[in-house]
Amino acid sequence: MIKDGFWPEEKRFTKPVRDPYVAMCGACGLSKHCKSPKMPHTGQGRKRILFIAEAPGEEEDRRNVQLIGQAGQFLRRHLAQLHVDLDVDCWKTNAVICRPVNNEKPTSTMINACQANVLATIRKTHPHVIVLLGESANISLLPLIWDGDPTPVGKWVGWTIPSRRFNAWVCPTYHPSFIIRAGDNALELLFHKHLAKFMKLRGRPYSEKPVQEESFVECIYRPAKAARLIREITEGRGPTAFDYETTCLKPDWGEEAKIVSASICWGHNKVAAFPFCGDVPEAMRSYLRCPRPKIASNLKFEERWSRTKLNTRVRNWYWDTMQAAHVLDFRRGITSIKFQAFVLLGVGQYNDTIKPYIESKGTSHLNRMAHAPLNELLVYNGLDSLLEYRVAKIQVNAMREKYKE
Repeated sequence: MIKDGFWPEEKRFTKPVRDPYVAMCGACGLSKHCKSPKMPHTGQGRKRILFIAEAPGEEEDRRNVQLIGQAGQFLRRHLAQLHVDLDVDCWKTNAVICRPVNNEKPTSTMINACQANVLATIRKTHPHVIVLLGESANISLLPLIWDGDPTPVGKWVGWTIPSRRFNAWVCPTYHPSFIIRAGDNALELLFHKHLAKFMKLRGRPYSEKPVQEESFVECIYRPAKAARLIREITEGRGPTAFDYETTCLKPDWGEEAKIVSASICWGHNKVAAFPFCGDVPEAMRSYLRCPRPKIASNLKFEERWSRTKLNTRVRNWYWDTMQAAHVLDFRRGITSIKFQAFVLLGVGQYNDTIKPYIESKGTSHLNRMAHAPLNELLVYNGLDSLLEYRVAKIQVNAMREKYKE
């Protein structure tokens, strides 16, 4: 179910402070200049698929139905090849439900003013799959579940995001009008591939409310206790993920370059985080040298810090989620663990409380991680390892499927 609340913080796009289900039609005034003002969603939705397009065109405005113009017919032809009827199997709406004057591209003001209408449609229809057609649809919906930039479209197309807020698959792709204007056969094939992938989705992503990952992070404040656990992990089998939080990017930036905390994940729900002091460094050295396979995101970071601060190489690297993301999909801006955790696991940004301490100030190389509240630091650190472990499992299966091992 959709929960009421304030809009998530999103820097690039202005968010009005209001009841999230009350539209601000007066902010754009489009309803005064179109033939079909405040166009309701249409379609029977038998397959529980909701398409969100950009805005009504001239033909749609005249007939009070979405996606019946040139772009709509293009979409319908591709869906028909997949045995999907847009009007019978799906619902249709737009990021902006009134036709912009002269078919102008919707502005962020228009999209923000109409965002509540999109939410209301989702609340009424309870779709299992939400297909976002183009930039305006992305700007309308993605900031509600991702505290980051919903553009460019090319970064987002093709993902099947298991949204926790809507308990639906959120699936961005290109707007049909963009494909038509491009006149690129390869782009059209990619668009069709996206639709085929989306139409195969069945049911909701979650049968029950997901347990928040934070609840699995065991924060260990006593170094002696942490060291005992590390030694137990060292003697076990199976892949593990580990992560450092440090005072700067590189370990050779002076005496103030330090590892503040570390975390290890050794199972789907097994993760511990601890301050890097006392008996912990020596226990970590043994762990790094043990034969258990090891996972990281951008492993050269952990490798470099391990060599410099613990005087040891990491034995038996198994997986790097950042490199794997690049191999599986070479688009820019998608390889971070936070982006991968969102598009693969539906986990939203989880660094809000710690973010002020991550960023360095001015010309200094140093951040403020050593001054972060310890509990928040350890939870954040633990989440990195836990999500690296889970993302790696998905990537391994995707890699096997891609290369048919």
